[in-house]
Amino acid sequence: MSFLYPLLLAGVTAIALPIVLHMIRRHTRKRVTFSSLMFLRTTAPRLRNRSRLEHIPLLILRCLIVCLLAFAFARPFLAKPVAAGKTQPGRRIVLLLDTSASMRRAGLWDRAVEEARAALADIGPSDRVCVMSFDRGTQTLVGFEQWGTMDLSQRAPAAIQSLTTVSPGWGPTNLGQALVTAAETLEDDEVGDDRQARGIRQVILISDLQQGSDLSALLAYEWPEQVELAIKAIPCKETTNASLRLVAARDSLAASRPADAMNVRITNSGDATKNRFQLRWEPQTDANAMSEVYVPAGRSVVVQAPAKPGSSTATKLVLTGDDHEFDNVLYIAPPREQPVSILYIGDDDPNDAKAMLYYVRQAFAPGSHVLSQPHSESLSETDVAAANLVVVADAMPAANAATLRRSLESSRTVLFVMRSAETAATLSALAGVDTLDCREAEVDRYAMLDSIDFKHPLLAPFSDPRFGDFTQIHFWKHRRLDLGDHPQARVLARFDSDAPAWIEFSVGQGTLLVWTSGWAPADSDLALSSKFVPLLYSILEHSGTLAERQSQYFVGDSVRAPGEQASSQADQPGIHTAQSPTGSRTFAVNLPPNESRTEPMAVEDIERMGIPLEPVSDVAPADIEQTTQQSSFAQMESQQKLWRWALVAALVMLLIEIGLGGWLSRAAPGPQGEQP
Repeated sequence: MSFLYPLLLAGVTAIALPIVLHMIRRHTRKRVTFSSLMFLRTTAPRLRNRSRLEHIPLLILRCLIVCLLAFAFARPFLAKPVAAGKTQPGRRIVLLLDTSASMRRAGLWDRAVEEARAALADIGPSDRVCVMSFDRGTQTLVGFEQWGTMDLSQRAPAAIQSLTTVSPGWGPTNLGQALVTAAETLEDDEVGDDRQARGIRQVILISDLQQGSDLSALLAYEWPEQVELAIKAIPCKETTNASLRLVAARDSLAASRPADAMNVRITNSGDATKNRFQLRWEPQTDANAMSEVYVPAGRSVVVQAPAKPGSSTATKLVLTGDDHEFDNVLYIAPPREQPVSILYIGDDDPNDAKAMLYYVRQAFAPGSHVLSQPHSESLSETDVAAANLVVVADAMPAANAATLRRSLESSRTVLFVMRSAETAATLSALAGVDTLDCREAEVDRYAMLDSIDFKHPLLAPFSDPRFGDFTQIHFWKHRRLDLGDHPQARVLARFDSDAPAWIEFSVGQGTLLVWTSGWAPADSDLALSSKFVPLLYSILEHSGTLAERQSQYFVGDSVRAPGEQASSQADQPGIHTAQSPTGSRTFAVNLPPNESRTEPMAVEDIERMGIPLEPVSDVAPADIEQTTQQSSFAQMESQQKLWRWALVAALVMLLIEIGLGGWLSRAAPGPQGEQP
């Protein structure tokens, strides 16, 4: 016999109460009738201290009732051994170790590893553990399955040993995705494990918890119930951290500046204790080529970088004066000079402000080459191959259409603008469609764009709500094109009348973009809107023309161009060279700006995502086992419920005590002595 609350058995001592009550004489044993005492002399009574128990059966009943009540409150149960093949429920733990770039700050990584070692040293024999590291992605060091296959004595040492295989990298901190992966790993292991009962599920996060951490993945994720997050934040003693970032020149004076002049933004952390820094080029050829910069704590300033000395080959700007160096270098790669070449097929006058060619010339930067060719002239394959983008604004002879279609099939991008319904024949030849039903649409005042496919790469730059408003663009004329069930056609945008406005045709390996209305003032005010130039450049990027012009990237960005393999060197900052069919190109990779926001994040920001936060328990494994055993005892007691029978027995004895007490009171002797 065992008791869930054995201390309550101390209530048995309450049996002293009925014993004391039985020993206290409440009335005299006998009453004797006597005459008046007025003629007797008063003397002090002679008392004798004599007490003896009476009504022993009644006393025994009352003592048993007290004992049964104490027995019931102690919650007795019959202990049973745990069934074979079942383990006591232990903890399921995912240990998340931050290996992002901000962990490269002095002293952080060593303290993080010590925290991880301490957490793994407290693992009990019935616990299951998964060790993960994360930056912009998540890497499993020791999985649940691997943990389960190891001997008990080898589990914790193997997990601790796995920590030596990782170190802080240069990636950004995607904390939200790491937490989602950890929670899903816990649920997957619990579903797939039929030997261990449901126990404590916990994610232990070891991180510097800096403000630049990305939590966006938690916004659309429902955190599982009964999964607690224990945070071990690693504080940094030195708090001043300044970073620098390249700023694109967009003002009207940019063209008058020297070619090597550039602006950089220097940001100082909000908890900084220093505010004066130095900026210089490396390798440094001139000791005086250094700029002093004043940046208050929590602020950022834009300054002009010091000029490079003559014939300098410096490729990086270095910031000094703060406590941490991991984000103090800005790598600069010169942009690749590659002028854009546009082939415009149409009869427009380039100086006519009412024609489309005029706005094409205005849209592209100085140095770009816009070649105009009348639609009736023979189209040269050499001119088509040299153009980055071909714009067709009029009907073409069949021979020219055949030439352009061959170019389309070999990965060319062509923009076809339907200025009239008569261009449908040329469109049919280019798209490879036998017949296309095309006619002038009936427009009441003006038409507007509707149902824009922002998921398409061409329109993805406008998916941000700040840039995705096309309602200010009015179309006075457009052509209504019936596509039927063409399998290679994809409508990118429609007018408010549901007529297709922008269409994409897949032709071989190329892309044919069709606009059913032009940007001449007689057709629409598209050329006067802020969307016109970004649209044309987005078409160039979609065709792969501008991919090789980009020279600045962040760690984690995709560095890819047509026919070019992604470079693995983009995983770390520096100046890198990649090979492509058009030759080698040089590009710079820098640290993501958010990784420099090293001020500590408030844990309430995570808690507001619906994640319960719990401190890491300091209970020893033996105490955890004792708690688990106590939980199994409570389950046994709850199933047996022997306390009910103790209360029933106490109730029965109480009824007997009431009856016996009433009978004894009636059987008490009456007054003795002479009767009157």
